[in-house]
Amino acid sequence: MKKFVHASYSSIFWLWNLLFLLVIYVGILPNLAPFMIRDALAGEVPLTFMVTFAGLVAAPTLAALVGWFRLRRQPERLMRLFYGIEAPIVGLCLLRLFIIREMTPASLHLLGTLALCITVFGIELLCGYAARRPALAWLQMMGHSLMLMVGVYVGVLLTFYVVPALCVFIYSFLQFHWWNDLGNVLSTQAFQAIFWSIVGLALFSMSASLFFAMPFVMSNLYLRSWWRTAAAFGEQYGRQKAYASTAGVAIAWLLIFSALQQQPQVQAFALLDQPAATDRDRQELLNQSNLIRDGLVNAYLSSYRYLSPWEESNQLREMYRYVFDLSHSQAQVWQDFHNHWLSPFLYMGSRSDSEKAAEQYAEFFDAPIQRAERPAIQQALQSTVNRGEVQAGLLNINQRIVWLAQQQVTVQEQGDWADIELYEQYSNPTRQDQEIFYSFSLPESAVLTGVWLGETAQRDQRFRFTVSPRGAAQQVYNSEVERSNRMAAEDPALLEQVGPRQYRLRVFPIPARQFAPRPQTETPGELHLWMTYKVMRAGDQWPLPQLAEQRNIYWTRDTVRQRNGRTVRGSDQDWLEAALPAHREPLRSHQVTLSGGYHVTAQPLQAKDYQLPQAQHFAVVVDRSYSMNSHRQELTETFRWLRQHQNQNDVDLYLTASRGAQPERIKDLHQFDPAKATFYGSLQIPQMLKQFEQLQDATTYDAVLLVTDQGSYELSKDDGNLAIAAPLWVVHLGEELPFAYDDATLEAIQKSKGGVAPTLEEVMQRLATEAKFGDTVASVTDGYVWLVKAVDAETSDTATAAPLVQFVNQRQVVSESDFAPLAARQLLLKLSREQDLTQLAELDAVHAIAKSTEIVTPYSSMLVLVNDRQRELLRQAEAGDDRFNRTVEDGQENLTQPNNPLNAVAVPEPGTVVGMGIVAIALLVLKKRQPSPGEG
Repeated sequence: MKKFVHASYSSIFWLWNLLFLLVIYVGILPNLAPFMIRDALAGEVPLTFMVTFAGLVAAPTLAALVGWFRLRRQPERLMRLFYGIEAPIVGLCLLRLFIIREMTPASLHLLGTLALCITVFGIELLCGYAARRPALAWLQMMGHSLMLMVGVYVGVLLTFYVVPALCVFIYSFLQFHWWNDLGNVLSTQAFQAIFWSIVGLALFSMSASLFFAMPFVMSNLYLRSWWRTAAAFGEQYGRQKAYASTAGVAIAWLLIFSALQQQPQVQAFALLDQPAATDRDRQELLNQSNLIRDGLVNAYLSSYRYLSPWEESNQLREMYRYVFDLSHSQAQVWQDFHNHWLSPFLYMGSRSDSEKAAEQYAEFFDAPIQRAERPAIQQALQSTVNRGEVQAGLLNINQRIVWLAQQQVTVQEQGDWADIELYEQYSNPTRQDQEIFYSFSLPESAVLTGVWLGETAQRDQRFRFTVSPRGAAQQVYNSEVERSNRMAAEDPALLEQVGPRQYRLRVFPIPARQFAPRPQTETPGELHLWMTYKVMRAGDQWPLPQLAEQRNIYWTRDTVRQRNGRTVRGSDQDWLEAALPAHREPLRSHQVTLSGGYHVTAQPLQAKDYQLPQAQHFAVVVDRSYSMNSHRQELTETFRWLRQHQNQNDVDLYLTASRGAQPERIKDLHQFDPAKATFYGSLQIPQMLKQFEQLQDATTYDAVLLVTDQGSYELSKDDGNLAIAAPLWVVHLGEELPFAYDDATLEAIQKSKGGVAPTLEEVMQRLATEAKFGDTVASVTDGYVWLVKAVDAETSDTATAAPLVQFVNQRQVVSESDFAPLAARQLLLKLSREQDLTQLAELDAVHAIAKSTEIVTPYSSMLVLVNDRQRELLRQAEAGDDRFNRTVEDGQENLTQPNNPLNAVAVPEPGTVVGMGIVAIALLVLKKRQPSPGEG
């Protein structure tokens, strides 16, 4: 009998390993390994999955080697190797590949303990008890004490599933419906399919049988291993120390286990349920901001960190009702017991908490959760097979996907201004079309004059831009990106102005890597882009676009960079330098006559031309949102400067407030101390301006100065028109301008004759200097004053009020034709302050000027189209009444929600359960062996 048992042990070990290794090394690896390695190196397969898959392959391989060279004459130890080490490792790898996602402290504690116990069990199996090494003996005793806990835990957990699964398996097997499924394969498939079906049947049957025995065998092996070690340790050091060691380790483990069950979102939601009514309440919440952040992020990523919400974990209940014909309440008892046992992997809340967490995060931290917590979210996405959206969103910021292979900057100097061209070549090594995104800034007087796309570097084959109303251009571009999810994409590009100095460039698609049949290789997809702009000289330099943010695009030291035909050494950090050297020539005035009889003059300024305001009445509005906490020092310096110059002007202070608090109006600046202020919650510019209007009453001001930070463009909402009577100037502390403004805010700034600046001193200088030049001034910026007036002095008062449509269709007369785009930029700025741009006719007229001079403006964007279908879409969009309605590009990605393996689903017929299992492996292997498109 003993020989029979030993023979059975050996047969089980060797037969299962033979079948498994046959499937892996013959059926899967030859076909998948090269592609998996290549995709992992390209970043398309998360490294954790490669490591897990490697573990899945290595565990049976090493077990077979150890069994052959060390244990082949010891059947009992072969079985201990299989159930105590190999099977748990294979099980963990399969769970990690298909079920378990990102680890939480609780799940990591549990799985880490299991991994440690497997290691300790292996040491005891191969090396025995370390009687001659006291330190190692104590470690073994503590490790085996954990093994006692794990043996009980895993045994109970598996028993929940093994009992009903065994019943279903036996019932299904005896129904012999699986025979029909196997017969269909044998009668309709080729020899290869028949072979793999037989192998799959044998492997599935053996795996199922061994799984049914696993709760008893694994628990028994671990308990016996603890007992052997405890007995040996007790003989050497005394039984009391052995039992005390086990008890101490068990108590410590249980305390840690219990402590880790406290999920942070429970307390975070409780803290934020009621708006904070006082500064003291808000400060208490700010003191717990780390806990709130951890809780909201945990709730937002709950689908990636937990197998299921507690309330949705009901599969075991339905299984018991189906198999054992239990009532709902009887089956729920077992479900509750199971949920408590599996609590490290269950989320204490509901699936809707993700949306709630995103809203509360934005409201408390004044930033979108996908931007502020991008590293944590990207790490969670890497924990599961998740196909990201094609569109470059917040989660794609700084992602190294599309490589900038080549970059050239060419400057054509025209005295004190220049034409500058930026050329770039993109290389996409991935299997998916990609979008790239640049957010950048230029000097305020600069103007973008063109963008082109090309499949090659040949200029005569590139696709030219068209100037289109901003809403229509955005609509067509986004529709092309969405269309790519259904069919092949075609290259559009969108270049927009989204602030006085801010621009946004989006290009899609950078084509996926291409398959070349001869030789059989794949080459990265390639796309070429040209962008041109005109800019005034700044001292002895030509300013280059300054990057605010990039998505999906990166560069390295290997990126080929040229400046005016000379190869230069680039940086893997910077997109472009701040500027290129310029020949210093005397500044001069420029004058251009544009359509409609308008003179635009650019006159250089000297230091003595700048002034500070005198005897003016200003309103200073202070942003008190959470994000201002990081700008206390700049705010303190701003108020120090303001108090020093307060005697020259009258200043009223307005303090904004987030939800739950009240805004304030303060007459004396000394009553406000930025170092002691409470900055809390979320506020956007339209909200702050509405609070100002509520407190303003009938007070009139010469200017409204809003002191804020970079803000969160993605949280902006369409609040309609903002009517500010006085010039609105936005001071962005920290030398960081917003990535963009929503259109209502941008129009409010321009309509009120305002602007943006990084310091209050610059704003004051520009206000006083513009007032010095009178009503004809368009702007004072970049060392020039820009003046716009009618040619005929007799009509100068009425010319700007005339319908714009009349003059844009007239023939353009210019004195400096190449300078016209720079002049048109200032004309449109002046007209935006004087015309009612809520009227469609006036918007069309402003757009007509941009179209005739081929420039990008806040109302007109550049769109590159490549075929007639896209041009027809644009024609239709330009005919719509919403052609100037541009939506906020919030960049929020819709995260794919992983499947819930613990939620009840339709239970299949028992007779098909075994049949599905028999053919599953064979069909999977056959599918994997099929050549991909393009393979020979």
